[in-house]
Amino acid sequence: MRVANWKAKEIFSQVREEAIAAVIGVMDDVAAAARARCPVGTVTRSGDTVMKVISFTPRKGRNKGQPVSFMGKQWTGREPGSLRDSIRRVLKPERPGNVRVYAGNTRVFYAHMVEYGTAKMSPRPFMRFAFRETTGNLVAKIEQGIGKVPEVKK
Repeated sequence: MRVANWKAKEIFSQVREEAIAAVIGVMDDVAAAARARCPVGTVTRSGDTVMKVISFTPRKGRNKGQPVSFMGKQWTGREPGSLRDSIRRVLKPERPGNVRVYAGNTRVFYAHMVEYGTAKMSPRPFMRFAFRETTGNLVAKIEQGIGKVPEVKK
């Protein structure tokens, strides 16, 4: 049996685009859930970029166990809700379908400290729980976003 003129490239590219659109929709839901779960502080402090000595002892890598110290820039200001406002969905252009949700930026450098905690602060996870509760049945959500019979224009 031979199938002629079934336009595999067009059909598969359309299904792929629909799947990527469904994944983007799911990751938008993750970002919205993370914003809803994100803790919002009450401290307001005007800030500036200051040079600070950063020192630590790495647990892995080539300098394992040896103290490392260098000068680095650090933002000192705080605004309530800045961590929540820094949560965003990002599409990586080098690989289509590579969709990520990030929290934090150069002024909100403490996102991972809030998520995982520090020696002085207990963890207040907002990203992990948002991801788990939103992507529970990820495959079903993506399949719902893909049309059952893709339409290809001639």
